[in-house]
Amino acid sequence: MQMDYFILIAMWIIGIIGFIVFIPRKEKRKGILVFMIFQAIIWLCDMFSFSNNLLSAPVRFFPKATDLTVTINYLFYPMLFSLYYVHMKANGSLKYRITYFLIWVSSVTLFDMLIERHTNLLEYDRITSFGMWVYNGFIFFMSQMCCSWFYRGRK
Repeated sequence: MQMDYFILIAMWIIGIIGFIVFIPRKEKRKGILVFMIFQAIIWLCDMFSFSNNLLSAPVRFFPKATDLTVTINYLFYPMLFSLYYVHMKANGSLKYRITYFLIWVSSVTLFDMLIERHTNLLEYDRITSFGMWVYNGFIFFMSQMCCSWFYRGRK
């Protein structure tokens, strides 16, 4: 149990430092907006998945406030999506963009599976690993579409 809280604290530290270090200074505004868009979309999706017992989070910060995982879903994954979106090459070939997307979604899902198997931070109740990959892909895709729509025509 103590290791679970150590991992949560490490996610906060890695998330904040990762955002500061790996997002270029000229892209900070875009990174922050992308971060917030991802938070909004994951909040809507997680409300559904946690209320329908697809996922659960036995160990979390703020257990009386919400059943959702604040650290993972509202800090760490949005930071990862910000890195993904800021470094994505929008003018790259379709094959490159699809490969880049699949690598990121698969990496996040692999991290999810490791967290689920080795800690009490996340439990798959009625969802499989492939279902989680589809779920993460859907959230990344919807976030990418919203961000691309917002930044359409801007350089």
